[in-house]
Amino acid sequence: MITGIQFIGVLFALIMIYLTFLYYKKQSYSTKSFALWMTIWSVFLLATFFPSTLYGLMEELSIQRTVDFFIIGGFLFFTAIIFHLYVIIKGLENKIEKIVTEMAKRRAK
Repeated sequence: MITGIQFIGVLFALIMIYLTFLYYKKQSYSTKSFALWMTIWSVFLLATFFPSTLYGLMEELSIQRTVDFFIIGGFLFFTAIIFHLYVIIKGLENKIEKIVTEMAKRRAK
């Protein structure tokens, strides 16, 4: 039987799968990104629908509750995403600075 939190998790995963597909069709990102996000949401959906499949891993990590496992995994995932976004933003800042410098040099001439 599906509990309330499982229902919310499954509903969330299905909505995110739909949004991922929708934005892929609008060509908002590449096939590689689409495959990555569909894999992430599918694994989340399966783990939410069948939490007992995680018990072996949780026992090895000494985690008692499935919710704790998801919270820890979420923190790790979002920390990695934030780091990745930071690296991308720093690269964009450097490119913008280079463009602005070149434009200023052209105007000075």
